[in-house]
Amino acid sequence: MSFASSPPTNNYKLELYQSLLEHSPFGTLVFVYGVCVECNPCAEKILACERRALLGSSLEENPLDEPLALIALKQQVNTALEEGIERFEWHPGLGHGEENISLDIRLTGNGTSEIIVTLLEQQQVSALPDVESPEPSIEARADASNEAMAVTEVFVPVADASVKPDIFALGAVEEDSGDVAGFDEAVNNEQESLAEQGSSAVQNSPTCVDGQALKTVIKKAFAPDELDSRSAVLEKLAGQKIYAPHHPLNPDLDRGIYFDALTQLPNRQLLIDSLRDCLADSVGELQLSALLLIDLDQFKDINDSWGHDVGDRVLFKVGRVISSLIDENMLLARMSGDEFVLLVKRIGDNAEQSMADGQSLAEKVQSLISQPISDGENEFTLTASIGIALLDEGGLSPDRALQYAETAMYEAKCKGRNGIAVYDRSISEKAQHQVNMNTRLRKAVDNQEFALYVQPKIAIDDGRVVGGEALLRWINSDRVTNMPAEFIPLLEASGLIVDVGHWVIRTACEYVRSFLDAGLWGDSMQMSINISPRQFNDPELFDVIEHSLRSYEIDPKYLNFEVTENLIIEDIDEVIKKMTQIKALGSKFSIDDFGIGYSSMVHLKRLPFDLLKIDREFIRNIHNDPDSRGVVEAILAVSRQYGLEVTAEGVEDIDSLEVLRTVGCDTYQGAYFSMPVPVEQFRSLLAA
Repeated sequence: MSFASSPPTNNYKLELYQSLLEHSPFGTLVFVYGVCVECNPCAEKILACERRALLGSSLEENPLDEPLALIALKQQVNTALEEGIERFEWHPGLGHGEENISLDIRLTGNGTSEIIVTLLEQQQVSALPDVESPEPSIEARADASNEAMAVTEVFVPVADASVKPDIFALGAVEEDSGDVAGFDEAVNNEQESLAEQGSSAVQNSPTCVDGQALKTVIKKAFAPDELDSRSAVLEKLAGQKIYAPHHPLNPDLDRGIYFDALTQLPNRQLLIDSLRDCLADSVGELQLSALLLIDLDQFKDINDSWGHDVGDRVLFKVGRVISSLIDENMLLARMSGDEFVLLVKRIGDNAEQSMADGQSLAEKVQSLISQPISDGENEFTLTASIGIALLDEGGLSPDRALQYAETAMYEAKCKGRNGIAVYDRSISEKAQHQVNMNTRLRKAVDNQEFALYVQPKIAIDDGRVVGGEALLRWINSDRVTNMPAEFIPLLEASGLIVDVGHWVIRTACEYVRSFLDAGLWGDSMQMSINISPRQFNDPELFDVIEHSLRSYEIDPKYLNFEVTENLIIEDIDEVIKKMTQIKALGSKFSIDDFGIGYSSMVHLKRLPFDLLKIDREFIRNIHNDPDSRGVVEAILAVSRQYGLEVTAEGVEDIDSLEVLRTVGCDTYQGAYFSMPVPVEQFRSLLAA
C-alpha cells in the first residue's frame, strides 16, 4: 500500500481539528477572554444546550434566558478559577435524561485569555488509557526534504473505542525509542484492521530526528459506512515521519514555538517556515504568491489611553475578524505588536492580475477592520495600512520577502491612514529617503529647527484679519524650508508629533500674549492650532493646554483647535469626552478639511464643533465648476442648521472669493490674501 507524501495543507489541518473536536466523546468548551468561542456536540448533549446558546456565553454574565445547566457550569468554573483548581467533580442534575450523572471537569489553557473546559462522564474517565496526564500532539514541523509534518493542535488521548463508534484522536508522550519504519508498519496494520473490523488501536514509538523519542498513541474507530471517507485521514498520517522540536515535550512551550499566545494565530516562526516552503514550491510554477503586511494605524494610542489589557482584547478580536477571510490557500500570522501578515500561496498567474487580486484582498481586510470592534466595554473603529509584496523574484528569502512587504507598508502609511501600497524597487529608494528624513527629524527636535508660521484668517464681508492659523515649518541647518507634506506624516508615524505638538501649543500661546500686549489682538480673534489624531490621544494634551494658557495668562477663548476628519473614525464617545473637557476651558473646535474624509451629518450633530473649514479641493474651481459650488452651498446650509461658522481654505483668486461672498461664507484663508508667514510679518499684517 502506498501513501501520499505531500505535507497536509492548512485547510486539511483545520478540517482534522474540526473532525477531532466534533467526534470527541468528551464535552469541550473554549473560552477566550471569558467568552465561549467554540464547543462541540458532546458538550451540547451533556449540558442539554444548543450550540447557539453556548457560543457567545460569558463567564461574567448569567442572562435569565440562558439554560440552567450552563449557568451552573459557569459558576463552578469561576469558583475553580478563583481557587486555582484545575480538576473537580460535578453533579449537574439538570436537563439530562440520565439521573445522577457525574462529570469530571478539567480546566486547561492559560487561565486568563484562554480557558478550555473538558467535560468527562465518569464512565469515560475509568476507560481512559493508563497515561500520567493528557499530553498534546507534537507541533507541525517540516524537515529539509519537506516530507515531515505532524498535527499542530492539542488533544487528550481518547477513551476506549466502545464509548463512541466514530472517534479519531492523536496523543503523544515521552517514551523509549522506536523506529519510523516500525511506526509506518503499525499504521499499515491499522489500515488493514480497520477494513476488516471497523475499529482498532495502535501504539508505537517512532524515533525523532534529533534522537528524542515519542510514544505515539493512535486510536481510531469508524463506522463501516464512514471508512471510505475517513481512510484518507489515516493514509495522510501514515505517510508522515513524525518528530518533535529540539526540547522536551511541554504543552505550553511546544505551542509557543509556532503560535502566538494572545491571538492563537501562527507566529513569525511558523510564518517563516511556511513562507520558505512556499518560495521553494513556487520555483518553476506559473502561479505567483503574495505577502500582505497589515499594520494597525496608531494602535499604540489605544494601549496608551485604555491600557494594554484593552489593547490585547482588541488585537484578539482583530485576529478573528481577519481570519474570516482565510481559506486553504492562505496563512494568517501575527508578527508582533499590532502587525499581522497574510501569506497567499497562489494569487495569480501574472504580475498584473496578481497585483489587482492582492489589492482587492487588502481592501477586504481594511473593510472588515473598519467595522466597530468592541472589547466588551469600549467600541473602537480601526484602520490599517497594508503593504503588498508579490513573490515573483527568483532566489527570494523569507526575510527579504517580509522586508519588501514592510517597505510597501511604510509607503502606504506615509500616504495617510488606511492606505495600500504594492512594493516595487523605486519604493526602496523612497524608503531609504524616509529613513534619512526620520533621522534628520529627530535631530531637528533636539536642535530646535522648527518654526511656527501664521496664516491670516480674513472676514469675507469687510476684509478684516480676524485671526490666524499656526502652521509648522521645518528650517534645517542648511536654511532650507521643508514643507509640511514632507515631514508631518513622518512626525505622526514616529510619535515625535506629540513633543513637537506641545511646543506648538506653547509657542502659539506666546504669540497671542505678545499680540495682546501690543494691542493688536481683538476680543473676538482666535489663533487656530492643528491637533493630529496622535496628539489628540496623548493623555497629557489637556494638561499641556491648561498649563500653557496659565503660563502666558491668556483667555482660553483666544484658542481654536482644529482636528481633521480622520479623528472621527476613532472611538467617538472618547473623542466627545475629550473635546468637551477642552471646550469647558473656554476654547473652541474646528473640523478641518471638511468634505473629503469620513464625516457625516450625524457626526456633525454629535460632536461639539464650533467652526467648519471647507477643503480647498472644493474651493479651487468654485467659480467655474457647478458641482464644486453645489457642494459648498450644501455644506453652508448644513452649517447654518447647526450654528457653525464656516471658513473656506485655499482661496487663490478674486473670482473664487466673489462666489464665496455670494453664497454666504464667513471667512477665508489662502494665497489671495497671504501665504503662511513668519510671526513678525503676521504682526505687521495685524498692525496695517
